Amino acid sequence: MTTASGLEAALTAFEDPAAKARDLLRLHRTWSHTREVPQGARGVVARSWLRQTPEGDKVSRPISDDALLGRRERSQLLGSVVPLLKERLLPLAHEAGNELVISDDEGYPLWMFGPSPVRRQSDGLGFVEGARWREGDVGTNALGTAMEERRPVQIFGPEHAREDQHAWVCTSAPILDRRARMPLGVVTLSGAFRTAHPHTLMLVTMAVREAVEKLAGEHDRDLRRVARASEPYAGAGRFVVVDRHGWVARAEGYGVGERVWVPSSLRAGSLWVPEIGQVRAEAISGGWVLHEDVALAAAVRVEVVRRPPAHVVVASGDTTVEVPLSERHAEIVALLAEHPAGLDTAALMSRLDGVGSPVTIRAEMSRLRKRLGGLIESRPYRLTAPATVRPDPT
Repeated sequence: MTTASGLEAALTAFEDPAAKARDLLRLHRTWSHTREVPQGARGVVARSWLRQTPEGDKVSRPISDDALLGRRERSQLLGSVVPLLKERLLPLAHEAGNELVISDDEGYPLWMFGPSPVRRQSDGLGFVEGARWREGDVGTNALGTAMEERRPVQIFGPEHAREDQHAWVCTSAPILDRRARMPLGVVTLSGAFRTAHPHTLMLVTMAVREAVEKLAGEHDRDLRRVARASEPYAGAGRFVVVDRHGWVARAEGYGVGERVWVPSSLRAGSLWVPEIGQVRAEAISGGWVLHEDVALAAAVRVEVVRRPPAHVVVASGDTTVEVPLSERHAEIVALLAEHPAGLDTAALMSRLDGVGSPVTIRAEMSRLRKRLGGLIESRPYRLTAPATVRPDPT
């Protein structure tokens, strides 16, 4: 059943869980015997079954206690919303005979709460703290499938790949961290399939949404702190202030969006940054100040790679940055590399297939200049750094 919010529950409030399980068991046996997904499987389940083979005997071994503690320590952001998730979901879990499971960004359950009987049954499946439960580890399951789909998922009875999970219903939703734009973890309610209810999917989703909003509020406060730490640089030319993930806290003299790309291994020194150009990075509390670096801007070199996946390689000093491009954008940069004096709108139109108006050219160039900050000038369009086109291998 798909709700008005677009969530797809495993069954309706009026379906008999036992009858539903019998119907799904027939589909599971067909898949197990033929290795082909039968008609009737829900979309999310069909996609999950297609990602694997119905081996049914996959087991995940838990990591050591020290490794588990280490994962909790590196998951401090996730840990900061555990009290909120417990407050919102643990009373429901106890009432319904479910357990609450909070796993990290790699699918390791780090915290598990709930009634002792269901916890003991969970232990019997190997669903314990520190045992990774991605699809590749134990097959289709709500935790792993929610990570693959990056959206809330409810998996009922024989929709699970492993037969020993067929008596269970599990409802999971990923916590998508806006800082790194990656799943921070997954929240799961699991229990006997007779406890299944479509409202559980909405409740888990709403609790996760509240946790994400809490993290977003904390991030906004962190950005304000980073901006305050950059006050001594006011009036010191053009610069952009970012946190460690590239979220913009302040910009002076640059028109940038809410986030710019920075390497995860960013160190103090000179580098080229898409959207900005050549900068000099200087660490401040909680982030970086990226100053305009005019001295090294002249040393930038560009190489265009046309073959898929198309990209440009920007080299500056000891650093290189690869910027993915669409095939059309790579074609345009290659043309500009071949015409160092530049090309105006009419000249580009005459050289690009399928372009019917100057408006199209201007729109493409606007998008491209956002990808390659400082490397493309206009009137006419031209590259500001020496560029070559990598020849196709023969």
